[in-house]
Amino acid sequence: MAYTILLVDDETAVRDGIRSRTPWQTYNFEVIAEAGNGIEALELVEELHPDVVITDIRMPYLDGMELIQQIRSSHPATTLVILSGYDEFTYAQQAMRYEVSEYVLKPVSVEDLSKLLERLGKRLDEEIKRTQDQDRLRQAYLQALPLIREKFLVSLLTTVHPLSDSLLVSKAQEYGFDLDKDEFMVALIETNHYQDDPLQALAMLEVIEEALKKEGGGLAFQFENQIVIIFSAHSHNQSQYDSLFRKQTYRKAEHLKTYLEKFSFDAVMGVGSLVHNPSAITLSYHQALTALNYSSCYPEQSLFFISDLENTPTEESVGKLQEMKSNILIAVKMGNEEQVTDGVNQLLGEHLASLGVQEMQALLLELSSSLQDLAHSYGHSLFAIGEEEGRNLFLELASLTTLGKARRWYTRLCLTLRAMIAGQRENSHIQFIGQAKTLIAKHFTESGFGLEQICEMIGVSPSYFSSTFKREVGLSFVQYLTGMRMDRAKELLVKTEGKTYEIAQTVGFAEPNYFSFCFKRHVGLSPSQYRQANR
Repeated sequence: MAYTILLVDDETAVRDGIRSRTPWQTYNFEVIAEAGNGIEALELVEELHPDVVITDIRMPYLDGMELIQQIRSSHPATTLVILSGYDEFTYAQQAMRYEVSEYVLKPVSVEDLSKLLERLGKRLDEEIKRTQDQDRLRQAYLQALPLIREKFLVSLLTTVHPLSDSLLVSKAQEYGFDLDKDEFMVALIETNHYQDDPLQALAMLEVIEEALKKEGGGLAFQFENQIVIIFSAHSHNQSQYDSLFRKQTYRKAEHLKTYLEKFSFDAVMGVGSLVHNPSAITLSYHQALTALNYSSCYPEQSLFFISDLENTPTEESVGKLQEMKSNILIAVKMGNEEQVTDGVNQLLGEHLASLGVQEMQALLLELSSSLQDLAHSYGHSLFAIGEEEGRNLFLELASLTTLGKARRWYTRLCLTLRAMIAGQRENSHIQFIGQAKTLIAKHFTESGFGLEQICEMIGVSPSYFSSTFKREVGLSFVQYLTGMRMDRAKELLVKTEGKTYEIAQTVGFAEPNYFSFCFKRHVGLSPSQYRQANR
């Protein structure tokens, strides 16, 4: 793919000569646009994002150095080349300050231009090669590996929708951990002086790691104000292994507590329930957190097992329920009516028939909360969907005393929300462009108004705005804005007696001469000629 070039010079003959005499394709370059002044060039840079800008220095409206300064500020990756007849030390100093790649003096020959392109091509090729240099990237990766490992371990504890078990096992192996197992329990150790004395925490972690080596293993690391231990094993398809693994983990936890007491660490430990998949480690972690919370109720104890304190659901039931709820939300957001209906039927199916009314309504309230979050992200509310404002959602939920009622009510609610989101998504481009046109009509007379300003107003990136606007309108933002300014200028030239410079300021041009230049390029006549021809 050829590197793209924007050629900037106020002399048309110079641009024509350079463009026609230079063997661009031989050196893998392509001139995608030309500009006769700095302002025009800056607009083209914003729209086209060329790889290279070759510019003169002395130009009207915005000179080459000011152009380079603004490009370097907003497009730091652009390669800049000065092609000028002025061999002045001041210019050379400024060029170095703005990291100009080449400063070539005019007149320039075909041979000079060819050598320039050869140098630029090699430099750009080397930059790309460097970013793709596997050895360098591998070295950088190895240096960052401790942080990557830590981030991965934290994700095992906190990710709401984790990766698949096979991918977690693969990632763990890459980071030096073995998760290719089917027995996991998480323990958390918390100490009162961790935050006050990080060295004390490090010492405690070293004691725990040494103890784990003696006890047969476990993965220990720091997270926030706690030390996390992931105990794991492989059952080898032995059905009785769950009981054995629990006993081993309880024994290791008790021995760790003894080690901590030996070295006078004032700490408490909470242990979560047994889970069977790497993706369910987060469940055991949150149960360990819950177990730790009981330390305030039983200050005389320092070791808490969640299985002793609460009846906890299995990871299979929790994971399946979460998966079905997620499927409903995805269907409402992106799916069709059949997928929404199937999702509600699966969640509120016969497997819930044994639930009491209060348990079922608690589940329905939890689902309603997730649906409300989704509705709110699109600017809606469950309290005003399909009904009049101020509907009593909680009263309606209280009336859902059977699975049949719940399925029918939630299906209607989810289908209504899906239709609203789908319609909003389908009209998003129309709304986007409509908002942009409204803002342009409101601000086009302001001289500082441009791509950066409208993107800030709408809250989107310039690249997304530019591509979307051109696709939907058929004109670039600059072309549309200039057209609106020119239409207003034509109206003022015919209906008023305003001077050209006054009209230029009125339609958003700070530089009257540039206004005249743009007007003639757009209309084919100068402002005075247009006024005479239309009166």
